Amino acid sequence: MQEKKIDLSGMVNDPFQGKGGFMPAKIKEKVTVRIGLNENLAFPEEVIKELMKQVAAKIDPRIYPEDYCESLCEIIAEKYTLNSNQVVIGNGGDKIIDLMVRLTIVAGQNAVIINPTYPMYEHAAKVQGGGMTEFLLTPAPEFDLDTDYILSNITPKKDRLLFLCSPNNPTGNQFDEGKLRKLIAEFPGIVALDETYSNFGQYSLVKALDDYPNLIIMKSMSKLFGMAGMRIGYALGDEFLISRIKELLPAFNVNVASLELAKAVIQENKVLTDLTNGIISERERIFLELQKIAEITPYKSFTNFIMFKIKDYQADEIQNNLLKNTGVLIRNMSAVPLCENCLRMTITSKENNNKFLIALKDTINIL
Repeated sequence: MQEKKIDLSGMVNDPFQGKGGFMPAKIKEKVTVRIGLNENLAFPEEVIKELMKQVAAKIDPRIYPEDYCESLCEIIAEKYTLNSNQVVIGNGGDKIIDLMVRLTIVAGQNAVIINPTYPMYEHAAKVQGGGMTEFLLTPAPEFDLDTDYILSNITPKKDRLLFLCSPNNPTGNQFDEGKLRKLIAEFPGIVALDETYSNFGQYSLVKALDDYPNLIIMKSMSKLFGMAGMRIGYALGDEFLISRIKELLPAFNVNVASLELAKAVIQENKVLTDLTNGIISERERIFLELQKIAEITPYKSFTNFIMFKIKDYQADEIQNNLLKNTGVLIRNMSAVPLCENCLRMTITSKENNNKFLIALKDTINIL
């Protein structure tokens, strides 16, 4: 009997053509200083583990979690002086991004991104079968928004979703509030403003939600709250839009351990205040130290990371030598538009930050 040949490629959607999508590269070397993914390793380990012990004693993993994480919605709503119906919880910030695309984009419609920015926006749009309208920030060191140019090149009804990230990843800058408000007010669709790093910035636009019904603000508990491994993200917005997002969620989309830990961590006010102040202080110190190194140019940041450009060497050479010889893992941003030959490091503990500085200076001296 002749074996039947099946063309599996014709049975699947294939937006990435087997090229890996958003999968990160595997790290083979031993990592001793992990400062490449903007995780908050400055969050006191003893605090988070004690809270996890309390959660473990409280939950019953045999039972499904509550629908829509309503108890966490209430805590977050109170924090921002909102109605709990204005909050939706997702399995990580990336799930919130995915939901924003599902809410607005179908084939033939576009998401608008302004590079350099977080690549998950483009990834989520491609998965949904949507197209992209792409603009660029102004070149370094400003990485600024050209609002008039962007708005004059938008196609109404086709460009349905605008992603903005402020403070911006990977550049670290926070855009002028007036420019953001202009884009939100005049964009003919939904605006998804990513404020993942706003705890380390100068302002948040949460109070502007009443002014702009088309605005949804996305946030994450992976950065300040030290919960990257637990995957909790959330969005704030108009009750109508939030209700429609909730309808797109799978049942029980956040596990019960993550839900209860989030409720505990978000109420650790003193720890969170001390963390915020400590990270900002360390960020400013490291920025000044990086400015003293002639071979690099650091960019001013309002996040928990700093991006810097390598002048006289190749960024991948610096990155590889740091990891191989010192165990320091930082992120190479060279593939991102306007970030050629740039590296990004995360602000964590003072000890880790100092190890990074020593390793970077030693690596540059050796090359």
